[in-house]
Amino acid sequence: MKYSISNWIYGDEPLRKTFERLKRYGYDGVELMGEPRLYRVAEIRGLCREFGLQVLSIAGMYPWPTEERDLANPDPEVRERAVKYLRECVDFALDVGAPLIIVVPSAVAKTSPVGRFESEEEWVAAAEREWNYALESVSTAAAYAEQEGVLLAVEPINRYETFLINNVDQGLRFVSEVGSRAVKLHLDTFHMNIEERDPAEAIHKAGELLVNVHIADSNRQAVGYGHTDFEAIMRALKDIDYQGALALEPLPPVPDPYIAARLMRYQHLRDLYAEECIARLRQYEKEI
Repeated sequence: MKYSISNWIYGDEPLRKTFERLKRYGYDGVELMGEPRLYRVAEIRGLCREFGLQVLSIAGMYPWPTEERDLANPDPEVRERAVKYLRECVDFALDVGAPLIIVVPSAVAKTSPVGRFESEEEWVAAAEREWNYALESVSTAAAYAEQEGVLLAVEPINRYETFLINNVDQGLRFVSEVGSRAVKLHLDTFHMNIEERDPAEAIHKAGELLVNVHIADSNRQAVGYGHTDFEAIMRALKDIDYQGALALEPLPPVPDPYIAARLMRYQHLRDLYAEECIARLRQYEKEI
């Protein structure tokens, strides 16, 4: 397995500093925040050569509220802009040599379909419509990704952060209904801790469709700071012959992850978490 860190957890930290940390603790690469216009491709390529690292994935960003990145939105113009964003991410992935982009089909922090509903039936009907809108959007983006040789990895997010796809079963259904060779599955141990009865079983269900994994403990902090059974998770990954990356996403103990990423008072945890996470996961990998 390969190890990386998703750089969005470091806020606006300069890339060189992030790459220095990754090299220092023995990581194989980086997962870059999906904001293509924030980067200079030449700088990324140069840093990869200098530090012997790869860009292993692109973390698509889908904040709510948004008029640009909601693939499930009832407004066709919003969906069109969201698909355009994914195409830009595909181009960016090609430029930096990343094999995949993480896709959340409904914006993060959007916990209900768009609109006001007077009954359960109306809510359910609206949710089903947004599911179908998301299918259409991801299918359109997948056609472009497939011709460029880039994968789209659908991520289930816990129910407190989005409503459309929360668990592995819903993720597998969505991937199946899109029906593209370019659309696979991404899982996140923090979200699985909330939504899955058994995260290791969820990994077995995902099987060969699993192409990327985010790692954080049950409290979204570093490996070993919560109660997640990482030994069982690493064993399940070995069982399915997982060949993708483990992208670390540990955050300090602050409710809003995007604020947590920017707080100066917790910057000392960046090195500590990076060192501890990879050491503990590699130890589990040796023992199984």
